[in-house]
Amino acid sequence: MVSQEEREQPSQITGQIYSAAGIVQQTVASVIPSALGGDAILQGGKNLEQSGKLQVDEAKSKKALESTIDSGVGKAKSAFGYLTSDQEKQNQGNKESEKAQWDNKQATSDSILAVPIPSEEGLKGKLQSVQGMITGDQELQKQGNVKAEKAAWKDGV
Repeated sequence: MVSQEEREQPSQITGQIYSAAGIVQQTVASVIPSALGGDAILQGGKNLEQSGKLQVDEAKSKKALESTIDSGVGKAKSAFGYLTSDQEKQNQGNKESEKAQWDNKQATSDSILAVPIPSEEGLKGKLQSVQGMITGDQELQKQGNVKAEKAAWKDGV
């Protein structure tokens, strides 16, 4: 069962459904004469569509903030793992940070299937980091992380 708090949380999916329902309602209302309430139905459809769009925007803003925080936590775990020579913690932090980057791209894009595309330098850094993860070479992983992070600050991903 869904709690009251969960029902009040903004949702991109629910917002899209409301927006689409509002558009359908407006389409139907356009063929109903004013004397039969067509204008009121049209206005209700406009309101529903606007409500849906606002909910989508609110949900995206919330997700963008959460993903920014998650990325910072992931990067901190990765750095802590490096400093303590804990390869597993470093890997976990990298994975969390990467997932947060994908979430952020989804939250800040108008496309349903937005994918973060790293720059060439960012991609090289990520591949170097993965190579370090696979081989257990923390120094190589750290160098890759630093390279990818510099590219992210410079190029945006």
